[in-house]
Amino acid sequence: MKMTFDNKILKKVASWTGADIVLDFDNTIGENGRPVEGCSIGTKFRLIAIDKGTVPEEFDVIIDSNFVPLHFKKYGEMFLKNEMTLSEDELKRAQLRENGEIIDSNVVLLDLRHK
Repeated sequence: MKMTFDNKILKKVASWTGADIVLDFDNTIGENGRPVEGCSIGTKFRLIAIDKGTVPEEFDVIIDSNFVPLHFKKYGEMFLKNEMTLSEDELKRAQLRENGEIIDSNVVLLDLRHK
């Protein structure tokens, strides 16, 4: 799998180069940057910067990107495609797409590192 970030998204996440980045779809990462118990009904993608070396073990797949490697869960691969893009739309929302088809129209970008 590969994800290509457009230039607008790359500018938004440029300061994340020293972080581990996870693509979360079921609220595994809590607002404090740590794993939470429970699950989410439905799929809501969030691209999250967390402290280096703190990726929860369930994020066991790496997605290549034109930015940094993204950590993802193997059991969630059914939601993704081989070639994806993350781009900003006219309303400044991050959209996850595959071959023109929208996978998620409003991906949340979160920096949950402890600075």
